[in-house]
Amino acid sequence: MTELRQRAPRQRDDAHLRYVRAQRCCIGFCNRPAEAAHIRMACDAIGKPPTGMQEKPDDKWCTPLCAYHHRTGVGAQHKMGERGFWELSGLNPFEIATRLFIESGGYARSIEKKDAARVKMIKPRKPREQRRKVANCSRQIPYRRFDGTPVYAGRPR
Repeated sequence: MTELRQRAPRQRDDAHLRYVRAQRCCIGFCNRPAEAAHIRMACDAIGKPPTGMQEKPDDKWCTPLCAYHHRTGVGAQHKMGERGFWELSGLNPFEIATRLFIESGGYARSIEKKDAARVKMIKPRKPREQRRKVANCSRQIPYRRFDGTPVYAGRPR
């Protein structure tokens, strides 16, 4: 039986995307400015889940590609299919994306976010004189046990 994957919110990292866009195209002979090309295909070896329809992958899974190799060229990633494009180029996009994510400091930022999310904020207690006074209730409210006997303040009568 296959296990359904719960959809998690997309992890965004604008600083990492700016770093990727500042690189040159990762295709060896190309020296044009790059766009952030997100990798949609899955890789079980490194834990990259598949990206579904109308769903964009996390920002850590992007590589620098120029507009020609990303969208507009004859053999562009979006025109010929992602898997075929990367096989034809002879590059491993997951290795490139992981290396850039570490270089940009995105990995350290994601660890900090996880640590900050684990810390629970505990509201400090008010000083004794500022606490609200609760009137002592002298009337006891009865309740009944399963067998029907009434109970007052924990003692059966």
